[in-house]
Amino acid sequence: MTTLSTEREIRRCRRYTPEFRAKIVTACLQGDASIAQVALQHGLNTNLVQTWIRKARRQSQLPAVPDFVPLSVPPPAPDLPMSATASAEIRIEVPSARGTITVHWPVVEAAQCAQWLKGLL
Repeated sequence: MTTLSTEREIRRCRRYTPEFRAKIVTACLQGDASIAQVALQHGLNTNLVQTWIRKARRQSQLPAVPDFVPLSVPPPAPDLPMSATASAEIRIEVPSARGTITVHWPVVEAAQCAQWLKGLL
């Protein structure tokens, strides 16, 4: 009878200093490189770096990124005829797996469009 011997490498959890973690999080949020690129450059797992970023945000070390950024819609120009203003519309294109969904919304109802879009996102 033959006995198979296998050597198993014992993995130990690596520990990173808070300074190193802060350096990595800062590099990710600068926008020069993606999180995956920064993680790869430092030999880290992308999910681990994402966890560090979430943790830093929860601890209020980073400014929270708003989910929705409101945009102000300028009032229609007074010199335009009403029919031209009424025919102006907001056009939103949403990519999907089946193609692009295009939504047309009248500019005069921009507030309702913003509410709809906020609910969608």
